Order: sequence, then C-alpha cells, then structure tokens
Amino acid sequence: MKKQLGIAIAVLFGCAATLVAEEMTGRQIMEKQEDLQKVDSEYGEELMLIKDMKSGSQEKREARRYAKDTPEGLGRSMFAFLSPADIAGTAVLTWEQESDDDQWLYMPATKKMQRIASGSKKNYFMGTDFTYEDMEPEDVENFNYTVLRTETLSVDGKDCPCWVIESVPANAEKKKKSGYAKRLMWIDQDRYVTLKAEFFDRRRRLIKTQTIFEISNVTGTVWRAKKTLMDNTSKSSQTLTMVTTRKVNNPMDDEVFTERFILTGKHTQ
Repeated sequence: MKKQLGIAIAVLFGCAATLVAEEMTGRQIMEKQEDLQKVDSEYGEELMLIKDMKSGSQEKREARRYAKDTPEGLGRSMFAFLSPADIAGTAVLTWEQESDDDQWLYMPATKKMQRIASGSKKNYFMGTDFTYEDMEPEDVENFNYTVLRTETLSVDGKDCPCWVIESVPANAEKKKKSGYAKRLMWIDQDRYVTLKAEFFDRRRRLIKTQTIFEISNVTGTVWRAKKTLMDNTSKSSQTLTMVTTRKVNNPMDDEVFTERFILTGKHTQ
C-alpha cells in the first residue's frame, strides 16, 4: 500500500530534535513529509501564467483541481482548465494504483477520455512546463532517496534550513518510464515542505527548477504554497501558478473522479 505511516520523533529539547532529524534517512524524511502534509480531500482554483522567455509572449489560464484519498490510501485527482476558450474543459484524471498509476486526458473537441500510455507521461501537458508524470502523486516505493547535504534557502524573507535530497528511480521499470534520471529536492526541516526541486534529464542535464512562495499553514501540520514557479531552461519557458481558492478536508463526492463526471461537463460547472 502506498500510504505511508510517517515517522514520529519524541524529544524533550529543541537541540535534541535537530540532532535526531539530521540522522533521518532520505526515505524517512519523505515518508514523514507525506504523513504531515496529507489531507483527506483538497479543492483549489488557480490562475496560471505561461511565458515564452525568448519572445516575451505570455498566456493566462484559469484552472481548478480536485484531490481525494480512497479508504485504501490511494490518491485520486482531477485537473481541469476553465479558460481560455480554446482549451476550456480540457482535463486530466489521475488514479493512483499500487503499481503504475492510471491517467486519462479529456479533450472537449473529441468528447472522449484518452488513456495516457506509461511511455507518454514524460510529455508536457497542454503547453505548460509540467509533464503528466509531474501530476502524479509521489510514490516513495519507486524511488531511492539520499540526503546529500543540508543547506539554507531564503523563502518569503525567512531563512529555512533544508535537507537536500537526491531522488532516483528505484527499479528498471521506473527508470525506463520516467523522464528524469534524478531530482534534487530541498525539504524544509521545520515544516517538511519541498521548497525547491531541480529536474535532470536522462543525460543528467538540469532541465527545469521548481520553487514555491507565499507558504501558509492551512490546517494542523499541513502547509501549502500560494505560488509555484516552474522555470524550464530547456524550453526557455516558465509556468507560474497562483492559487486563488483552497479548501481542504471538506466532503467531496467520489463521482468527481469518474469519466462520467467529466463527459457530462460537471468538471467546469
């Protein structure tokens, strides 16, 4: 089962907490992040700005996201564009599975759900700097995590001590399907939030960097960023997303994550 239990650390003094945290393995850190940042359901509305760095042209889009866990701890998510008119209604449905996740793309022009083949998940989604693979939930079983060092990042005017963790595919199947030979992730040691991530292609060249801003506590141990920037140097483009509405742990009908919900147009209503 992909749902992880997380790691509980009980100490009496702050200095002892830091010492114990520094001794955690990369896998333990990622498991604890998953445990602390998990919610039962999440809904969001966002603005997206896609910029071509060579020409300076940019396109503004509106979108919404739905996410929910099944009783077995497997994630379901749906992302849909609301504007501009030429892509409104386009949606991606993702079902996390014990093995390879299932994804489908809906295009209003065809009025059909098209399954995304495993080998196609490395492709970019609708002109953004996010691939279909980026839209899947993190599965710690499919990666090996190594703590390379500690480093301080300045985010929102605050110095944040971080673990720098290298993530590489853990098996031949994942290595074959993934578009990335490795990722480097900067994990905040206090909040267990990924503040920065670098993505490297199969030749181990840096192709893009993701950073987050305006981080806030939404409930309990759960932190979310209002803004996310994906800077794609390989494409000379950037995708900035800005969350305008977010709701967590509210009741959400399972119908949202079905083909019928999308085909009937309810995902844009």
